[in-house]
Amino acid sequence: MGCQTRRSHSPACESYEMSPLARTTNTILRKYLDLPAAVHLLCFGAFINRIGSFVMLFLTIYVTEQLGASERFATWCVSAFGCGCMLSNLIGGQLADQIGRRRTLLLGLFGGATLLIVLSIVKTPIAFMLALFLFALVMEMYRPATAAFLGDVTTAEQRPHAYGLMFMAINLGFSFAPPIGGALSERSFSSLFLTDALTTALYGVVVFLFVRESMPRPAERVEQVPFRQAVRQIAGDSTFVQFSLCHLISLIVFMQGFTTLPLYLRQLGFSKQEFGLMICINGLLIVLLQMPVTHWLSRFDRAKILVVGELFLAVGFGLTGFGQSAAWIVGTIMLWTLGEILQSPFKQAIVAEMARPELRGRYMGIFNLAFAAALMIAPVAGGELLTRFGPNVLWPCCFITLMVTTAMYVRLGSRLSSRRADNPAVVSEP
Repeated sequence: MGCQTRRSHSPACESYEMSPLARTTNTILRKYLDLPAAVHLLCFGAFINRIGSFVMLFLTIYVTEQLGASERFATWCVSAFGCGCMLSNLIGGQLADQIGRRRTLLLGLFGGATLLIVLSIVKTPIAFMLALFLFALVMEMYRPATAAFLGDVTTAEQRPHAYGLMFMAINLGFSFAPPIGGALSERSFSSLFLTDALTTALYGVVVFLFVRESMPRPAERVEQVPFRQAVRQIAGDSTFVQFSLCHLISLIVFMQGFTTLPLYLRQLGFSKQEFGLMICINGLLIVLLQMPVTHWLSRFDRAKILVVGELFLAVGFGLTGFGQSAAWIVGTIMLWTLGEILQSPFKQAIVAEMARPELRGRYMGIFNLAFAAALMIAPVAGGELLTRFGPNVLWPCCFITLMVTTAMYVRLGSRLSSRRADNPAVVSEP
């Protein structure tokens, strides 16, 4: 009876008692373990896929060294990829609502795997650029379908955890990609494309074998919204349009951490290897903190979380030019990474709750356009500021821009909160 009573303090009984840290950890893990099985399967598939995401990492090197094209042509290839991504998100969102999330996922993943094999075969620069555009056009369709799927199968309380888990899985998988890709590229560049195709196809196999359609059946939902009507409704949703614009502007600045920051560090005398070690803190913090931070923040108003996260981004990028030591740069990376951790799961949760189920795929497609657009704008905008005016202009401009988006989020705050409260889909079970 000793271990069954609360008064017993024997060592044997204490071994069965959980420490406060263990209880907290158990509570956090339970929130993620209790997510629908389909969420875990998609996150596992995304993890496997991101391990093999080599093509964009070594794209410019491949185009210049293997295809014999100029560096300028290599940057045009990156733009072609970004253009394909923009169109793909629109098409993927439409298909996710029209033919279903699962079919769109399968089309994007298996189609993308096929085109990766084509990329390994094509040897002329122009043909490679065209194939790269087609790859982005087909492959990226899975993103809005995945985002809509997660919104379909989760409740309002679960959504930040689901999107946070997906974000962590993607970053964890991607952390393995550079060293594996570097090793493969030393042997054969073709192996990069083929391995990427394999991991992409494996993601498709996971979806095909284990994931069922999440979109409500026709008898359970209102009539499907035609394309033109959907465009009018989304364009007329001023709250969503302004929210997406804030996201785009913020992403343009955020991507400076991966485009102009390495150039700036080279100016300071740091090597590429040193930059690689510094930027690793971004992925490491996401893997370590995303789950507990999302769990802890899920009790607070989501609009306020966005504001705090944007302030972390603003301060992190704004302080970059005020110090030149490795410790200073790592500190600024940690600040803007915390902003990323705070915002990422809640932004997609907000969009999922803005849209009715029959429009959710298209809302996600429009929202994800921001990433593709920022991919095209950020390198050029940041590079021009850095080369023409120097870091003393670039980093303050980043700070000012993010303070503007912070003010925009503050202005949108009450509308986002009231929109969430008024949406019956928020409180309904999937």
